[in-house]
Amino acid sequence: MKTFFNIYKKSNLYILIICCLVLFPGCNSKHNNNIISTEIDSLVVLLKQSKNKSISIVNRRVSLLKANEINRLQNNDSIKNKFLLEIAYQAYRLNDSILFEITNTDAQLLSVKLKDTLGIADTHWNFGLVRAKSENLEEAFYHYFEAFKYFDAVKHNLFAGRMLYNLSIIQQDTRDYTGSEISIFQAIKKFNKNKHYDDLYRCYNNLGVINNKIGDYNKSILYHNEALKYLKKSKNKDSFIVTSNNNIGLVHQDQDNHDKAIEYFEKVMSNESFMKADFNLYARILDNITYSKFKNGTSFNIEQDFLKALAIRDSMKNVSGVVLSNLHIAEFYIEQGDIVKAISFTKEANRLAKTVDNHRDRLAALKYLSEIDKANADEYLTTYISLNDSLQIKDRAIRNKFTRIRYETDEFEYESERLATQNILISIIGTITVILITLLYFIKRQSAKNKELLFEKEQQKANQEIYELMLYQHHKTEEGRLEERNRISEDLHDGVLGKLFGTRVGLGFLDINGDKEQLEKYQFYLKQMQHIEKEIRDISHELKNEILSIKSDFASIIKDYIKPQGELHMFAYNVKSDDAIDWEAIQDKIKVCMYRIIQEAVQNIAKHAEADSIGINFYLIEETLNLIVVDDGLGFDTKKNKKGIGLKNMKSRVAKLNGTIEVDSIVDKGTTITVAFPLISV
Repeated sequence: MKTFFNIYKKSNLYILIICCLVLFPGCNSKHNNNIISTEIDSLVVLLKQSKNKSISIVNRRVSLLKANEINRLQNNDSIKNKFLLEIAYQAYRLNDSILFEITNTDAQLLSVKLKDTLGIADTHWNFGLVRAKSENLEEAFYHYFEAFKYFDAVKHNLFAGRMLYNLSIIQQDTRDYTGSEISIFQAIKKFNKNKHYDDLYRCYNNLGVINNKIGDYNKSILYHNEALKYLKKSKNKDSFIVTSNNNIGLVHQDQDNHDKAIEYFEKVMSNESFMKADFNLYARILDNITYSKFKNGTSFNIEQDFLKALAIRDSMKNVSGVVLSNLHIAEFYIEQGDIVKAISFTKEANRLAKTVDNHRDRLAALKYLSEIDKANADEYLTTYISLNDSLQIKDRAIRNKFTRIRYETDEFEYESERLATQNILISIIGTITVILITLLYFIKRQSAKNKELLFEKEQQKANQEIYELMLYQHHKTEEGRLEERNRISEDLHDGVLGKLFGTRVGLGFLDINGDKEQLEKYQFYLKQMQHIEKEIRDISHELKNEILSIKSDFASIIKDYIKPQGELHMFAYNVKSDDAIDWEAIQDKIKVCMYRIIQEAVQNIAKHAEADSIGINFYLIEETLNLIVVDDGLGFDTKKNKKGIGLKNMKSRVAKLNGTIEVDSIVDKGTTITVAFPLISV
């Protein structure tokens, strides 16, 4: 984590040494200068030996101790402080806690004396690293925040941003997800988006992890994709892409989208160089992909792969990994019905999680045991509740301390006791207030629900009246049209046709004289008048044809509704009705329900689907009236898409009439709504 800071420290150290030797050659004798130069050379050599991984850890620690002894004799505080910082950090790398505490404390005191802001910041950073490694999160947070303040004071945005990132990780570990997000966004502002690609990748990747933990999966994927954009410009993309693919796979796994999860886990598994170099990583991915395959219904090699991942983690002494593998295996055996094995693996997970304070997985183990170990269920459930409550209290207390660390003032220490008492009173009053507000909320909610039910009932009544009025209007319109057709038919038949017939007969009795050609024309025109009489008679009969008799044709009502909608929203439509349907015999409440469903469907299509055509089909099958509404629009994912009020209303209407409704949709291919009403039971 601090490799980049070594370069900074080394460069400043050597620049300072050169400046001292060049600018002050006459401060001491040539002999003293040679001594200083020799001591510095020895320090550099010893530090180099302490970093040489080909040397044993013991010898590397010995070299570091010798370097510290030589540095203690230095007179130049600036050079001495630079070496102290270097020795302290290397002691941390070699897990020499005693030497680290001594040298880092000395470096901090000397940095304060020298007013070396960056030196003070670096010592706090070192302390933060050590405290975080030992899971002393409260002290780690304090030191990282102190380091941030000093880096920020000298406008060192890169290091200030990295401290904010460290703060975010600690807040995430204590389940302060809101605080963690705030710290990450503050860190992002510190990084140069055209330069610090690795840091920006880490920030957005962590935002993805945070949002996955709080269940906002869409936002999690969004942030992971943003992280991948910076990863394209990173020099470490090969190692980071493994992390991203695993994290994205876990998001899909938590969504129960196991096909997608497997796809990302397989991307990690295909990176053989990393799999071979890191057995812990291989075991983690193997366990993840096996778990998704198991949840996806696959049975081939599931048990063997789970046990293989467990064996690798156990051989690597990865206790937390072993705990998670045991839980997954237990879940597998529960599914298989082998409760004895399930209890055995879950108990082992509980035992190991307790040894490393892995509270999250221990809670999961206790919950499983309370469900499957019937003999001891009460005991496990009690332990689960007690542990969960204590963890919530502990996490809340730590988060409160984090907040105080970030915003405390000089007056805080003086008034802390008074504030503690005040906080207790506030908590009591707050609890009472919350209880009262909750009661008022439930009362108001129940009242609103009653009003909603009343409104729904009145709306159903209004819908019925509207439909009956609409049907009556349609009936009157058809009646008027038929009456007008009858009148025209009668006028043609009794009036025009009679007069024409009389005229023709009269002309037939006339004694017309003339040549043969004139007489032939006369007879031709008489026959033409006879033909005209026949055409008028046919038209009159057609106007009175049975097809024009009054009917309550529901399909016509639907056509009248959808025609202006199609013109307004520019989609083609087709309404078909089975000839076997006797619409007059269909109950009005069924027709009202179908009308409202069509109305809601057409509105949704017009607003969201961008469809080119809509089909509406009514057909009858064995005393069941069926309606299909189909469009060729954008469609939607029925698994992910939340159920809107429109769909809920559709289902509610259909259910009240003992009907069924199905909504099938495919993205970019359209949506089909199928409704069926049993005519006998309604």
